[in-house]
Amino acid sequence: MSEAKVAIVTGAGSGVGRCVAKHLAEAGYRVALVGRTESRLRETGELLGPEGMCWKAIPADITSDADRARIVEETQAAFGRIDALVNNAGAAGLKKLKDFTIEDLREQFEVNALGPIDLAARCLRVMDPQGGVVVFTSSMSTKDPFPGLGVYGCAKSALNAACRAIMNEKGKSDFRAYAVAPGAIETGMLRSMWNEKILPKDKTLDPDQVAEAIVACVTGETDAKPGETIYMPSH
Repeated sequence: MSEAKVAIVTGAGSGVGRCVAKHLAEAGYRVALVGRTESRLRETGELLGPEGMCWKAIPADITSDADRARIVEETQAAFGRIDALVNNAGAAGLKKLKDFTIEDLREQFEVNALGPIDLAARCLRVMDPQGGVVVFTSSMSTKDPFPGLGVYGCAKSALNAACRAIMNEKGKSDFRAYAVAPGAIETGMLRSMWNEKILPKDKTLDPDQVAEAIVACVTGETDAKPGETIYMPSH
């Protein structure tokens, strides 16, 4: 069991995360499925193969210190190693920067920056010195934030910087890190903010398109250099 590569995928219960998990399983990875809702994680797992051999569901909140520690511990206990982390979990809501309270800011940064970066640090400690890869799901909002997504873009920008920091600090360790920054993706989160009349479906990215770019980073098949942010504008 320990010979097969192992990936942790956060936000694996739907959308891009579910697609990433499916592609990684097809590539031979065993996958730790992380998300808040166990039933959705199990729905994802059913697409991958036998539980225990191909996947493990780890219900967890990325903003919880204890849960982040448990994600790493349970993955190691189940599969004996960690080779890749896909930091895909995140949350957004439409609100102009001037209207944010300090509590709103903390919430956005906890889920979109602090939690993912801390989880990356924990995984890097496990992967050193064997090496491994971290992929952050960032956002086009880090480059050109749509009105109302400014704070979301600020938080996600931290992931782009963390990606570069991993590469600058890796020394002789065989680490790779990337940030994939898509535009509007056809997901439930998107539709909670805009309906199809305002943002037609043909103007959005399919979750599988984004997942393919992320998986290419994990497997080393991307054309991007480690440390880069890969921007994926919507149509």
